[in-house]
Amino acid sequence: MKKHLIFASIVSLFSSSYAFSSEPIHYYIIASQAQPFQIETDDSSHRGIVSDIVKAVFDSSQYEINYHTYPFNRMIDKLNVRENPNWLTYGSPSWGNIQSVNLSEDPIYNVKHVLLSSGKKPFEFNAIDDLSGKAVVLLIGFEYPNLEPYIQQGKLNEIRVKDYAAAFRVLNRTPGDTVFVEMESRIKYNLNEQKLRIEDYQMQGFGSVINNYPIHLAFDPEMDPKLQSFINQRLGQMKDDGQLNEIVQSYL
Repeated sequence: MKKHLIFASIVSLFSSSYAFSSEPIHYYIIASQAQPFQIETDDSSHRGIVSDIVKAVFDSSQYEINYHTYPFNRMIDKLNVRENPNWLTYGSPSWGNIQSVNLSEDPIYNVKHVLLSSGKKPFEFNAIDDLSGKAVVLLIGFEYPNLEPYIQQGKLNEIRVKDYAAAFRVLNRTPGDTVFVEMESRIKYNLNEQKLRIEDYQMQGFGSVINNYPIHLAFDPEMDPKLQSFINQRLGQMKDDGQLNEIVQSYL
């Protein structure tokens, strides 16, 4: 009788372990606009600061990663309705949407925003009033809460573009009249990818308007506590052994 009970317990434990390990992690990627944090290369191959960190977190673990790539707004809708449980992406406490609700204990990167403009007509930026008469180029779909009051008051005009190539084209066609507000790391990466010379542009700090802030991994608000604990533990190990910084620096 005892042998049967032991056998049944082993079968039950194996079944539970198998069911848990076969439960996939759903990693969400922003299409075309998140380089170098997320760089989609094809349906099954992804890289970038966040994507490489996620892969490293689950390397040699029991977890399987399912990748989902969508335009930003559509991705946010899917995260909000929890189309898939135990989802994972990246976010920040500064963003104020679903990407700020449940974050990793350790940040993975610190963001700095800059102003990019054409080098043909340089100007000095010190305060928001220095942008009077200029249009601000912003990416479609993204929110800019620090700029919104100035846009609503009519102090700033905005031009929305779908990607970085379009943003650079606007600056090149309208030197002196437009500026591009974006993360420094994204601008440098995309200028390099498109074989454009950074010396042809003027880059200035924009910290007086958009403060530097941390980027974290962002979790499903209802993520399995054991899974979330596992991710936080692995991130802590990667931070301590330098792997986290090594991944970040490889894209900067």
